[in-house]
Amino acid sequence: MTPEATSRQRSSARQGLLLCGLLLLTAVPLQAAEVSATFVARGPCESMVRGHDARTLVPVSVFHDWDAARTQASRMLKAWTTEPPGLAWTRIQLAMHVKHKVSPTRAARGLALMHVGMRDAALAAQSCGEDVALAQSMAAAQVLGYLFNAEERSFDRIVFELAAQRHGHVRDKPDEVSARALSLGYEVGRQLVAYGDSDGAQHGWNGVRLQWYGEGRYYGPGSWEPTAPYFYFPPSEPFAPLWRPWMKVDYDAIRPVPPQYGSPAYLKDLQEVIRIQRDLTPQQKSIAGFWVDGHGSVTPPGHWNQIALDALAAQPLVDSRQTLELFADLNMAMADAFIAAWEVKYRYWTVRPVTAAKQLLGVDLKPAILTPPFPGYVSGHAATSGAAARVLGHYMPERAARFDAQAEEAAMSRLYGGIHFRHDNEDGLALGRRVAGAVINRAVSAEQPQPHQ
Repeated sequence: MTPEATSRQRSSARQGLLLCGLLLLTAVPLQAAEVSATFVARGPCESMVRGHDARTLVPVSVFHDWDAARTQASRMLKAWTTEPPGLAWTRIQLAMHVKHKVSPTRAARGLALMHVGMRDAALAAQSCGEDVALAQSMAAAQVLGYLFNAEERSFDRIVFELAAQRHGHVRDKPDEVSARALSLGYEVGRQLVAYGDSDGAQHGWNGVRLQWYGEGRYYGPGSWEPTAPYFYFPPSEPFAPLWRPWMKVDYDAIRPVPPQYGSPAYLKDLQEVIRIQRDLTPQQKSIAGFWVDGHGSVTPPGHWNQIALDALAAQPLVDSRQTLELFADLNMAMADAFIAAWEVKYRYWTVRPVTAAKQLLGVDLKPAILTPPFPGYVSGHAATSGAAARVLGHYMPERAARFDAQAEEAAMSRLYGGIHFRHDNEDGLALGRRVAGAVINRAVSAEQPQPHQ
């Protein structure tokens, strides 16, 4: 084992021991960088594994389908023989994005909740000597059930089938090994649900135009308007800037500034969008389509999780705990990048190219892809891609240049699609990279050897 791997192992063990000795003390968590991931708690391992009797948690619902759960569990157990157990749950979550047509901002938030839960449950189970795969599976199931409650606890059913097949007991009568792991995973998962209930994402549109940023906000030429062909209103997630980020973020320090509406720099970028749409090449159209990640897709953050899955399939990380950390950090960075990007969007309320082309140049622009229903600057796709690429590059440095190139292509795809200016994309990439820096710095700090006490 390399010195770096040994350092990460020690760091993960420290985090797991801390969380393992915990019992939920409060439903209001601290910042993610504090205390393993999110929560302050107390008590020995026995408290966590005995805090809930797993035998009472076997799900009962109107549309229960144990045959489907049994099949899914069999597939997952087979996958566990060749890859870390959390990856199968990542694929399940991406499938839910498609099935339930999740928005990009909500997808990023949900991915972070589940992957932080899986990481913390796995570290706690490892330090407590419990079944790691079952504990992190139960944590994942709790978060997924919270995010997709229309599924009626189908995720819990998969976990109970996993336990029965893995340890050879009756499904509704887990043995001692399964019961302890399931109880621990349940406890950690419910803590993440409590975090989700208090992160600000429950704030919704109240029907009053412009109210969310106060009466002093500028509203005039260059301000966002609903766009063709559907003219969706209200704009998507105007309260997302108020969601709680996983890392401490100084928005004033990282917030970029767009070029002035109608200025020479602005007009230059507008004319570039018009020119590209007029002369769009097959390759540019293909790139725009590959990264579109629109309604009913795995979403932009889901796309980057798929990139991570593909990269690990080609070359797995040596330490499975690194995989846990990779996905937790990847998704925390993307969730925070979305919050930061939406803070910028609803700070400036800039128009999309299709609107500016008509207002300033009298041009009827026909973008190659559908213009999303929210302000333009900065590109959320560019921001999340910049963040994702930097985190993946940290964990897989030999492929860092490739990830950065993919992020730059993802950003340019929005220009090729005709829905963003170059300055939207370039400033979005830079913003995402700065957000990722906080996550990477936390990861590096955790990897450093600690002095002996």
